[in-house]
Amino acid sequence: MAKYLDSNKVYRALAFIDPYGMTVNWESIQALKGLGIDFWILVPTGLGVSRLLKNDGNISEAWQRKLEKFLGLDRQYIIDYFYQRRSVSTLFGEETQINKEKDIVTKIGNLYTERLKTVFEYVSESFVMKNSTNSIMYHFMMATNNHSGLKIANDVIKPKYKL
Repeated sequence: MAKYLDSNKVYRALAFIDPYGMTVNWESIQALKGLGIDFWILVPTGLGVSRLLKNDGNISEAWQRKLEKFLGLDRQYIIDYFYQRRSVSTLFGEETQINKEKDIVTKIGNLYTERLKTVFEYVSESFVMKNSTNSIMYHFMMATNNHSGLKIANDVIKPKYKL
């Protein structure tokens, strides 16, 4: 299939990816680079990634590997991007505190958009999906190498009504 989509403008593909949790590894998305595909994906920002990012930065080895595979980023980049360090004076001297960034789920969505831009020429705005308590669960977005597809995707994603 990839050889048909690679350089032939006659053939195009449309993919809707609704992964079970964080099952889509970044290397699978990277394999789509340069292909004629409109790639829609439901990114589990609130239900997946944010749950693995512990408030104190103490992420288990298994969860760290999962984050690395899902985001296609190394461990240090993930920690530097999602956590802030600050020195705090205590009775025992200076201590470094590590805290998760504010508005982490939006930050995850923005990072995923930027990651998609390394594979595709265009990435749509995100449609943010929330639950009944107004917590963000997913970011739904489209990536493509087709400028016309981007305009259509942004029209589809743009909320028409306030929920």
